[in-house]
Amino acid sequence: MSDNNELFPFPTVPEPEKSDKQTETAAALPTFPSSTASAAAEAPLTDEELRAIRILLANQRGVHNEELPPLPSVDRSMPAPATTAVMAEMTAKPEKILQQQLVTHLESLHLNETFEVEARNQLLEIIGTLSDTRILTRIWAATSSILPIKSSLRHGTPDQKLFALIMLGERFLQSLSGMSFAERKRLLKAVARYLSEVSETCSFIQMEGEPFNPQYHERAPGSMPSGKSVREMHGFLVTSRSSNQVVKTALVLT
Repeated sequence: MSDNNELFPFPTVPEPEKSDKQTETAAALPTFPSSTASAAAEAPLTDEELRAIRILLANQRGVHNEELPPLPSVDRSMPAPATTAVMAEMTAKPEKILQQQLVTHLESLHLNETFEVEARNQLLEIIGTLSDTRILTRIWAATSSILPIKSSLRHGTPDQKLFALIMLGERFLQSLSGMSFAERKRLLKAVARYLSEVSETCSFIQMEGEPFNPQYHERAPGSMPSGKSVREMHGFLVTSRSSNQVVKTALVLT
């Protein structure tokens, strides 16, 4: 061994001792998954075992039957039920919901006088022609304070009743300020007739579209000084039935 490049020989192990060590190493290591022993230990589940697992999973989901019911099939070629179509229309048209709510409110009012019932019927007809939610909301707010009103004024003096009706008429008109719709004049005439019936001594007159006359009208703030016609009313013209004289000039926008 005088040459440095010459290596020591690898120690040899006798054959019986080598086989004993290989057996011990094989017993200490786990079985490889693809080996025959692993396949035998993890045999595929039987039909009964698979059925038991499915039942267990179904019970955990709150289903107590052994088999889950199939989902109902939906035929897309069939039209939707009528109720679904109605609900879709109501959802798509919120003005219809508001319109129906206002009609229901008016129909629920307990009215004793004939002229009150007639005024309500006219309001219902006008509401049926409207489709703007802003206008419907304004009309609801404007009419809720005047219908009904006669029973609330039964203990007042004639002057007190007239003062209250004038204020309610102005409040009604100012609630509709700036709102333009086809049935506006008809609505104002219906309310003016209703207030006249409640008063019994004075007449309330609607004059939108009429020529401006200082004898009957006074200009509201924001009017054009040169305006020749009544553009919008903020207060009804009130006249005495017995003398036909002006009791309260109309507050108008020209």
